[in-house]
Amino acid sequence: MRTIEKIAALLISHTLAAALPTNLSNGSQSFEWKHCPQWLVPGNSTLRCGSLSVPLDWDSPAKGAITIGVMKLPARDPKNRIGNVFFQPGGPGNQGSSSVLQMTTGDLEVGADILDRFDMIGVDPRGTGLSEPLKCDVQLYNARLPYYPSDPDSFQKRVEYNLAMRKSCLEMSGNNLIDYMDSISIAKDYEAVRVALGNEPMNWLSVSYGTQLGSQYAELFPDNIRSMVFDGVVSQSQAQISQFLAGAAGLDATFRGFAQWCQKQNATTCPAIQDSKNRSVEEIWMDIMAQTEAKPMPCTASWCPGPTVTADELRYVTSRYLYLQSKNWPRLGAAIYNTTLQNDASSIAQLYDPLTGNGSAKSIYDNSATFANLAISCQDWAHHDTTAEDLKLKQELARSEAFLLNGLSSPYGFQLQCIGWPNNLRNPPHAISIPRTSKLPKILITETIYDPATPMAWGMQLREEIGKDRVVIVLKNGGGHPSYEQKDAAGGETKTAIERYILDLTLPEDGVIFNS
Repeated sequence: MRTIEKIAALLISHTLAAALPTNLSNGSQSFEWKHCPQWLVPGNSTLRCGSLSVPLDWDSPAKGAITIGVMKLPARDPKNRIGNVFFQPGGPGNQGSSSVLQMTTGDLEVGADILDRFDMIGVDPRGTGLSEPLKCDVQLYNARLPYYPSDPDSFQKRVEYNLAMRKSCLEMSGNNLIDYMDSISIAKDYEAVRVALGNEPMNWLSVSYGTQLGSQYAELFPDNIRSMVFDGVVSQSQAQISQFLAGAAGLDATFRGFAQWCQKQNATTCPAIQDSKNRSVEEIWMDIMAQTEAKPMPCTASWCPGPTVTADELRYVTSRYLYLQSKNWPRLGAAIYNTTLQNDASSIAQLYDPLTGNGSAKSIYDNSATFANLAISCQDWAHHDTTAEDLKLKQELARSEAFLLNGLSSPYGFQLQCIGWPNNLRNPPHAISIPRTSKLPKILITETIYDPATPMAWGMQLREEIGKDRVVIVLKNGGGHPSYEQKDAAGGETKTAIERYILDLTLPEDGVIFNS
């Protein structure tokens, strides 16, 4: 490690240590569980909701307090209860309460042993859901801008838009919450919740960006963990260009995985294979992109963002289909087929999901996750680029390695929405350094080989940072993101290994590759 990197690592370590809140372990707060809001949860549900007050700024509590909302699904066998499982659904900014609610509807399948023996806890990160929500301008958020600013004028328009978006959040939320939504602050909120729940050791089950939050919780509170699962790892420590390349390569690999899957199906399961020109799925896709690059494609359905859509908009919405293999890969195959048949992008655009802003409690709840994604990204990720050329060079490099989706990646999205924001990051990118303690168990990392959002390289990077002797890593030979939330995961080897570890701390073999 170069000297400057050693100095940076030491500074971050000392900063984290100094920032530890001094009032977390006194147990001065506890939860008063009540029925959850009826606009979210049916009145006869066993789910319960509560709230906790935490400082806006953990380093300066005098700046005021905010409310953190929590949902609990009580263990079905309380006599044999083991503890709490904190489910962190990533995003960043996704509500834990939404995931716990899905555990009762079957939309998120959790093993019977886990539901019997653990209280399932969903914390809504500060600014989201049942916590004091971040509010921003919905119409402004829905504005359509080029995904890749190509010249000084479009770059400046992006900067102005980003600053206007930030200003709307500051004005509509009525406080400076947007500047205190970094993962360090959120990790401290989680610790406050853990203590208020009775100070039991933490069982942490996280997916996607929840793994970034979890790794930073472990940096701060390594003695308070019973079990810890990271499924679909996010790693912010690599150089920015490395992030772009890894993200783009992972997304392109997933599209290729989808195309290979499609070619093995019948025309009912994946209609894209019935091509009159005998083209492969990749060739059909690239022809659609070439056509749309030359002229935006008509989009006539009510859900379309406009009368036409651009190639970049189609690439973005297509990336969303790749997350849930069993549910959405067949839909994507049908959408690609319909697009070539009709010369209309409506089928692909079905997953285009603009925000709605009717002012209801439910719409504020839903929209807060999207706005939190913006706020957390801009506090956790570097956004140094100051010119269109800066972005263009990175895009060209990413495109050269991942041409099917034009170099698209989640790290690029993190940066794009933050260009022009103040650069005083509260949680600057750094290599994870978890103190060695006898109380911290081995951490289980699971990675899907064809993951559109979090490439395997990030999980392997985090394994190196934490220490190979302190981690067990498992690969799933499949597609989608994350592994635990796939509909075909129930009873699968990966999900079974995760839940067995949480239940009795039995770990799978390090480096094993599961087929389900």
